[in-house]
Amino acid sequence: MSGVVGAGLLRPQTHATLQGMFDGLRYPLPSDESQFLLCVRCGGKNRVPLHRALHQPDKARCGRCQSVLLLSPDAPLSVSAELYRHPLDQKATEALEAIPGVSAMLRKVVEVTSERYDRLFNQSSYVRVSDRQFPHLQKLFQKAALRLGLRELPELYVYGSGEVNAYTSGVEKHYVALSSSLCDSLKEPELLAVMAHEMSHIQAKHVLYKTAARLFTFAAGELAKATLGIGQFLLIPLQLALLKWDRCSELTADRGMLLATSDPALSLMVLAKLACGSRRLSEQLSLDDFMQQALLARQAPEENVLDKIYSLMQTASRTHPFPLWRAAELWHFACRGEYLSLIRPRDEDSEPAQEEPGDIRDAETSEPR
Repeated sequence: MSGVVGAGLLRPQTHATLQGMFDGLRYPLPSDESQFLLCVRCGGKNRVPLHRALHQPDKARCGRCQSVLLLSPDAPLSVSAELYRHPLDQKATEALEAIPGVSAMLRKVVEVTSERYDRLFNQSSYVRVSDRQFPHLQKLFQKAALRLGLRELPELYVYGSGEVNAYTSGVEKHYVALSSSLCDSLKEPELLAVMAHEMSHIQAKHVLYKTAARLFTFAAGELAKATLGIGQFLLIPLQLALLKWDRCSELTADRGMLLATSDPALSLMVLAKLACGSRRLSEQLSLDDFMQQALLARQAPEENVLDKIYSLMQTASRTHPFPLWRAAELWHFACRGEYLSLIRPRDEDSEPAQEEPGDIRDAETSEPR
């Protein structure tokens, strides 16, 4: 990026010359790294310390008119999934949709198989969350939906499982399911982050392909058993395309999680805990060490190396990118991507604000361009 972009976010000011997307990106951020934000009220240009903008967005105010520069974590966002969709998700979606008739075919397959079964299974096996059943989870769910701007609240279920997991399904009528182990392992703000991740799949219209990916993985295994492995080859091309898309879709949903929480440290800690997998050990996790490891791992040429690894892991039905890779991608989105531009107020939302203790003061303010 250079100059003033459409959303009003300027290039981060760093002392390092970037040779690649992740070169020079560190966690935690150095105190002298900053962003320039344009005020939507008066057009003033404000230089804001990046770590303050990320961790206290509602404290950033224009040095000229004192209007808020970034929305508070509780304010609804006016964003669509197209604004935060990850480029790899977009690329994989285009490749999948290039297969003639794939969407119509998958929708029909899902409709006559898992869609009907899932609805009956949920009603008879899962616990439906409501205002009276686990109301604390319902409130978190509603808060995440309001932040992301979902017009219709999906159904929410809790199911008994030793696996720390959550998933989204329901092509015609969406729902989100949380495992009991996930609910036991995460704190309430972290559960909200996971809920927002799943809702982002709905907002990004991922549900059809994600359901089909799970269905085809199951079908390929059953077909292999019935045909001594020969029949599996009939499904491999579409299955590979679906699983590659599925992995890329997680990067978009992670971005939605960050937008819903406005808390990069919280979102990254969720990924760290999911990577760790141990409730006891997760209390001892060092996010600094985890992120340093993640950024180092992310510098590998993943497009060639990881695609080969994923192909080898096909029998294990790997549908998610490596968690450290996801964490590095999310941190890059927060620091050098479109994140801050997406949590800026709209023109009609920007109201003059009274100065409060702790408000961020601009290091520099220049005339509007």
